[in-house]
Amino acid sequence: MSKAVVYTGRAMEFENHREVTHVTVADGVTEVKTQAFYGCKGLTNLSFLEGSAITTIGDFAFSESGIASLQWMERVRKIGSYAFQQCENLRTIEGLCCEEMGDACFYMCILLQSMKGWPASMTVIPGGCFWRCIGMTTVDCDLSHVTSIGVTPLGTHAFAGCTSLLPPSLSARDADPAAVLAYLKRKSKDERMLARYAIYASVRRARDQEEEPRTDESSAPLAFALAKLPPVVVQR
Repeated sequence: MSKAVVYTGRAMEFENHREVTHVTVADGVTEVKTQAFYGCKGLTNLSFLEGSAITTIGDFAFSESGIASLQWMERVRKIGSYAFQQCENLRTIEGLCCEEMGDACFYMCILLQSMKGWPASMTVIPGGCFWRCIGMTTVDCDLSHVTSIGVTPLGTHAFAGCTSLLPPSLSARDADPAAVLAYLKRKSKDERMLARYAIYASVRRARDQEEEPRTDESSAPLAFALAKLPPVVVQR
């Protein structure tokens, strides 16, 4: 059953109202407050932002909602922490023009495949921004203006758990260390940073499996490859 509502600007106004499908923004509202549409599984798009006065999206505002794509975001200047956390239908991100973004905005958006465009005014990718976006295969944008990739207070970097950022042959437990290093050397500085994060996740996974019976005494190949790489400095 679908339901049309008018958002009046209150926090948690429609939290867990799964039947909400269409939204109109009341006059004068400039911010989608904390958890306003948290858990609204029936809300699949942000078309109601088009032409509205909304410039800020608060913490957890659309967390665990049914949002499938981020569009009509050109006027939004601030996105809060975990704003789109676990939007499991979210597949595309484009047109972001924000100037400020909190941590873990797109945490566990498992169907997200590509980041298309990063705001030119943002030189830092926030900590945990794409944490566990296991479907992300490409970063399809220019990151030359990005000066650092952040971490959360708990130490989670922006691309933690994005294991698909590497080709399958290089993220497997038995990946050839020489192939991993050769792959990284072919990449640009920014691409190399992202790929390394995928390696970190793969190494952790390999180490987690170390309790399984082994037929040889060698160390995990990816761990060996990681040891050969110079340290990455990630600014907090």
